Amino acid sequence: MRHIVLFLSMGTVVLYGYALAGLGGYLLGRGRLDYIVFGILLGSLSAAAAILLWKKFLLTEEAGDQETEEKISGEE
Repeated sequence: MRHIVLFLSMGTVVLYGYALAGLGGYLLGRGRLDYIVFGILLGSLSAAAAILLWKKFLLTEEAGDQETEEKISGEE
């Protein structure tokens, strides 16, 4: 799960880089609107997916920690 979140996060940076490249192209006279739209839309989707998966991962880890604490306190 953590690896998937890592790849989605790195993908977000790359896709936002595409958006910046398309925007920077306008400074050189060869802008690419498709790069801008592609980068912003898919970069935002990738970021949202990474955040949602990370929250899900943290909730499962937290539940596991509580379960472990209950076992330890019950054994004493």
